[in-house]
This record gives sequence, C-alpha cells and structure tokens, in this order.
Amino acid sequence: MPRANAAASAAAITAIAPASCFAETGGTVSLPYLRTVLDYGEAAGIAPADQLAMAGLDPALLDGAGGPAARVRAASYLALLDGLAHAAGDALAGLHAGARFRPRHYAEMGYVVLTTPTVREAILQGIRYEVLANDIGRTRLHETAQGAWMTWEALHGPLSRHAHELHMATWICFARWLLGDGHFAERIEFPHAPPPGGHADEYAQVFGCPVVFNAPRHAMHIAPALLARPSMQADAQMQAQMARIAQAQLRALEAGGTGEIAQARAFIGGALHRGEVPIAAVAAHLRLPVRTLQRRLQAQGLSYSALVDGVRRLKAEHYLADPAISLAQLAMLLGFSEQSAFSHAFKRWTQETPNAWRRRLLGGARG
Repeated sequence: MPRANAAASAAAITAIAPASCFAETGGTVSLPYLRTVLDYGEAAGIAPADQLAMAGLDPALLDGAGGPAARVRAASYLALLDGLAHAAGDALAGLHAGARFRPRHYAEMGYVVLTTPTVREAILQGIRYEVLANDIGRTRLHETAQGAWMTWEALHGPLSRHAHELHMATWICFARWLLGDGHFAERIEFPHAPPPGGHADEYAQVFGCPVVFNAPRHAMHIAPALLARPSMQADAQMQAQMARIAQAQLRALEAGGTGEIAQARAFIGGALHRGEVPIAAVAAHLRLPVRTLQRRLQAQGLSYSALVDGVRRLKAEHYLADPAISLAQLAMLLGFSEQSAFSHAFKRWTQETPNAWRRRLLGGARG
C-alpha cells in the first residue's frame, strides 16, 4: 500500500473535494465502520484527526464526543474515501481498506456474524443487523437451484467505486474467518468501470476469483454448498451474548434520531393498526409542513417509507415472539391490507418468511 509522507498528505488534504460533492447520497455509517477507513489511512501515514478534517468531520469524534452510538453522514464517509485515495496516492484505497477489515469494525454485530453456526446463518445475521454498521446499502442473499449469490444495493443515492470495493472486500474477510484460507467467491461483479490501469493482480489477490466490471449489480457469487458449512469460529454462548447487545442497539437506533423523528416513529407505531399512515398525518401530528418533515428525514439518511418499514419490522419481531397472535392478526396490527402483503414485506426485510422466523425464534427459546 502506498505510504504518504506528512507534507504531501497535508497538502493533499486541502485539495480534496468536500463532502458537499456527495450531498445527494443519504444514509449514515457507524464510527466502528468508519474506523475501517481511518485504520487504513493511519497505516498509510495519515493521522486519524487529519483524515476527519479532510472529510469535514470533528476530530473530537475520536474521543467519543458523539457518544457510543454516534453516526457519520454517508457524504462525509464517501468524501473521506476519495480524499484518502488522493492523499495516499492509492487508486485502490477502498479495496485496500476493506482488505484490512477486522470484526471490531462491525462492533458487536461483527461477533454475532463470526460466531454463528453456519455460513448461511452468518449471512442472515449480518443482513439482520446490517444497519448497525451502515444504512447506505442493503444486502440480500439469493438462492436458486442454479446457484447462490449476495447482492448489495445502494439505498440513498449513488456510491463511489471505493465504497463498493471496500464493502465487497469486507465480505471476503468474513468468509476467510468463517471458513479459513481459500477461495470463497466464484465471481465478483461491480457496477462501476475498472480503475485506470486495471490492477488485475491486486483484485485477484484480495478476491481470488474473476472480477467483472460494468455489471448491472454489486454481487458475489458463491457455491451453494458453502452455505451449509460450519463456521470455524462458532461459539453459541458468545453468539447469544453478542446478539442480545446487537438487538438492544438495533432497537435504540430505530427508536432514535432527532426528537421529531422519534415522535414520528411513536405516532406511526400507534396508528398502524388503523391502516396505512400517510406522511401528511405524521407531519400534522408534529405540526410541520410535509416538505420540512421530508427534509429532516433526509438529513438522517431516511425516506418516509424506510421510516415506516423500520417501525413495522420492529413491531413484527415483537409480535412474532407471541405464538397467540396469528399472522393474519399481525398483518392487521401493522396496517397491511392482507397477510400476503405482510409476508412479502417481512421476507424483504429479513430474507425469511414470518413462519420460519417464528419457528426459529420459539425453537431457540424452548432449547
């Protein structure tokens, strides 16, 4: 990895495009996830405080100024990645940062994934708690008779090449911790063009498989048989402990946001049993114009539909823990017009059907 000298990196920092260049990209990332980039930059000779300044962020974040649940806007994260590529003279900054990924960069969620019994369960747990690390993209696992693959779709706007390559490299790191050294992926697909010069050898070193650029999606193809393989790091006791912490963090995150957004969540949760809750009703409850509420949601990296989905998912998981509540009743309580609409939404959120989720949850409770 290129190493920047102090004078060169300081000069480069002042020349970087500000986060406003990525203003259209919403969402946030956690501080541990941001540390993936900061650790890479520090290894390249750029102090973490200088990196934060590069992206227009307060260096006091390093001292916990924002609290343990502090989040960083996606625009600042993307600006940091681009800035480091320039300052370190590394055209593959995202790839190299992702290749240095460690479980601590996902905090408790990382250890939930790492200690699950099988690769499939690790992926599903990662999907369940993904928002704790970032909500700039959504991961999905696809399984057919012909093969299996994971996709990652940007949620709030376009992401840079560096962001895509960092995230893909983190998947490979997890695979190696779960299965040991060896080739996990059969093919990698990126939606962006290759960097100037190609760098085929460096992509091969990180991924160990063919890499396709200008593809229609961000995807990793894997052999279906690998999904059933046991994790080398499986630890039921640690997994249960870390999952409890991660679940509490998820509830706190979904209940958080600004005071007005927390009020919006509470209002939606109390009104869902009457059916769909239009944004105009929420805005009226908050005594805000609809456009103002939309802007404030956007500032938190949210759309109104994502806000409602978050409330519904949290309540669905709560109701599914009670076997006395039928799926038809549950769908009505969450404001769905019919059970099939709820089942479709729940599978989109969790990659599981409501019945499968309930069986797994209640089976584990009995065990």
